[in-house]
Amino acid sequence: MIKDTIYFQLVRKTVLLLSSSCLLYGVLEIQPAHAEELQKKQTIITPNNMQAEKLYDAQIIGKSQFADQKVKADDPGSELLLADVNKYLNKHGLNMGFDWVTETAGVVRGGRKKGVDYTQQFALTFDMDWEKIAGVKGFSTHANFLHRSGRNASADYLGDSQIQAQEVYGGGYSRFIRMYDLYFEEHLFNDRFEIKGGRISTGDDFSHSPMNCQFMVLATCGHPRSVQSQQGFSDWPGSVWGGRILVRPTKESYFQIGGYQSIPWPQGGRTGWDWGNGKSTGAYIPWEFGYAPEFGKDHLNGHIKIGGGFDTSKFATWSGKATGTGKKDYRTQFWLQIDQMVYRNDSATDHGLYVLANWGHDSPTTSTYKDFYNFGILDRGFWKKRPIDQFGLMMTYYTVPRGLSRAQQYQINHGQDMVHGQFSILNGAPGVQSNAMIFEANYGFVLYRGIMVQPVFEYFHHIAATRKAYNDGAILGLKTHVLF
Repeated sequence: MIKDTIYFQLVRKTVLLLSSSCLLYGVLEIQPAHAEELQKKQTIITPNNMQAEKLYDAQIIGKSQFADQKVKADDPGSELLLADVNKYLNKHGLNMGFDWVTETAGVVRGGRKKGVDYTQQFALTFDMDWEKIAGVKGFSTHANFLHRSGRNASADYLGDSQIQAQEVYGGGYSRFIRMYDLYFEEHLFNDRFEIKGGRISTGDDFSHSPMNCQFMVLATCGHPRSVQSQQGFSDWPGSVWGGRILVRPTKESYFQIGGYQSIPWPQGGRTGWDWGNGKSTGAYIPWEFGYAPEFGKDHLNGHIKIGGGFDTSKFATWSGKATGTGKKDYRTQFWLQIDQMVYRNDSATDHGLYVLANWGHDSPTTSTYKDFYNFGILDRGFWKKRPIDQFGLMMTYYTVPRGLSRAQQYQINHGQDMVHGQFSILNGAPGVQSNAMIFEANYGFVLYRGIMVQPVFEYFHHIAATRKAYNDGAILGLKTHVLF
């Protein structure tokens, strides 16, 4: 029967999701008469973290997170409900944010079996500008809470232990409410110097790009997956004690360095309130240089980020785990991220054809990944009748360390691959790992102010970086983002 098919499940969940959004907020078609004004105001909607875009720009040009908000009626980057509230609160140094992200993924071919999973995230932010509240110049505090729930299509149906098809899947943080971060910021010398500290994550400030969060697969948002997969590089929704200093030598460039707890997952515990230091194994020290070039008469803008990190903790090597020698080693990471506009579609700041490229490298003796590459394009404002639509393509290729592959083969050769009657080898892999490729294509369009819908297609070649465990997998999905 049709109700038992994967296609019916996907369509049913999609229709329910869209129907609820339309009933709550209505569907408003954007008229061509509004196009020119909309183009002047368009900004990227960042689904993973409401503060990501503000932090991204602030690193380069020192924008205040409490700048006056100019809200257009149909601007997808503006809030549905909180625009007028925040206009009042900002006068008193307060700001609120609330957003809802959903990701539905259905395996329609290959993998372990066909099936559909749904996951969601609600995020709530509170910002306080103490310059307005108490006259403390350049000082602000921030708090973030979130809710995550749902199922992981990569684990349930695809069989991929390396990459999640849905980037907001809880990662073990499925809780009604979780404390994410609580931190302060101090801006000095006309935003040339910045200090940040508290309960934070490395990924909020280092190797981060909201451009890469325009894709649903976890391979890119908001960092190359290899970077955020390691213990020291804490990332949303995990937080640790840490701090960082940022210096802007010029308006277009910055250098930052930080220090963070290196603590095993889950950072902050299951609810985010485990703030103790007893589980720390060392410190993670990242650094990063960033530059924002702009070329030609069309002002083709972009960003370049080069960075790395060192974890003072020692981790068991793959060979040590397989042979039982107990050998350990340090862990080091490097990354390079580039997004560059190569053709401008109109006068809006980010309306054009962008080329995206990322590279991440990790210590091969202890890390899950060795080299990780992303290459893609993002085209925004290409259709004059629908100036706020966007189209994205992304290809990911990654390799696992040879030491890991050899250790897995060693386990199989020596009969260590069966535990309690089930196949089990290092890294939770379904077979000896080597490399993999992942493709994603998506199209994003706005239903109404603050509501973006994004149909998605994903293709996994060499699932879980294995050649024979499963046939290549194809996924149809839907991502939505509502900014309240």
